[in-house]
Amino acid sequence: MLDQITHLFRLQAIVEEGSLRRAAERLNLTQPALSRSLAQLEAHFGRPLLERHARGVRPTLFGERVLSESLRMMRHWEVAEQELMSDKAIGKAYLRIGAGPMWRPAILPELLVDMQRRFPKIAFELRNSRYATSLTDLLEGRLDMLFTGMTIDDPQDFRLVALPLTKVINNVMAREDHPIFAARDPAGAVPPERLLDYPWLVHSELPIYQATTQHGLFERLGREPDIRLSCESLHSTLSILQRSDCLCLLPDAAVLATSCPRIVPVPVNLNYRHTRTGVIYREELSDWAPVRQMIALCRELFHLDNPPAAEQGDQQ
Repeated sequence: MLDQITHLFRLQAIVEEGSLRRAAERLNLTQPALSRSLAQLEAHFGRPLLERHARGVRPTLFGERVLSESLRMMRHWEVAEQELMSDKAIGKAYLRIGAGPMWRPAILPELLVDMQRRFPKIAFELRNSRYATSLTDLLEGRLDMLFTGMTIDDPQDFRLVALPLTKVINNVMAREDHPIFAARDPAGAVPPERLLDYPWLVHSELPIYQATTQHGLFERLGREPDIRLSCESLHSTLSILQRSDCLCLLPDAAVLATSCPRIVPVPVNLNYRHTRTGVIYREELSDWAPVRQMIALCRELFHLDNPPAAEQGDQQ
């Protein structure tokens, strides 16, 4: 078993370097020794793991699967090793958390302060989740937990556990002293057509914001909004909204911490759908104390007194 893990570590180095020679230099091994390690691993699986190309080597499709599993195993071993040696002064363990724009500004900061008090020997890393790579990062151990609305209903992998926590709805947002609020009717609502009178800003961190901004207004009014700005950073998006007459589609929780001026919902009915949001994590971490505590704090925060069992995705 340990021999196979060593071979998998070496496979990872070969793939990352794209060359047996460079990988051997990085690992301080001879190239023949590295080739023997690769040959033993391919013999074990009975299939080639690498293929040659003009600039070196790259993984086969099966090799990519083996590498993905090995990365996940390495992270699991790292967590287990930290638990086993937690009574020694060997440095901190890490809990790596990816989060979408609803979670980062308003929800996770409070939870992480609480977690740091409870687990002073754990270093918590909060990272922006990337739409295209976050589930892969979770499976391969670059993230341990992912707070998101993406694929929360079906994580599409039996190794992942998804726990829905709440529902959010995207609203048209503007600064509290925006001139659009002067257009409210006697019932307090803004006529949808007034949304076309102002420039729009798209928060581009997730592709869904661009699509929903364009299609939502077109379906209701037959015209697309005048999109003048696109911004990936949520902090910059909020700053622009505070300083301009732009409108923007954002989840409610993303604007809770704004002030001077506040960013508030525009009272207009565009019938945007609610989205379930929650946390996804690897099933093998379910018994790790920091993960268990984080889940407990989330359940407490969202008043899930008798929550349903965590949902596991179907096996592919």
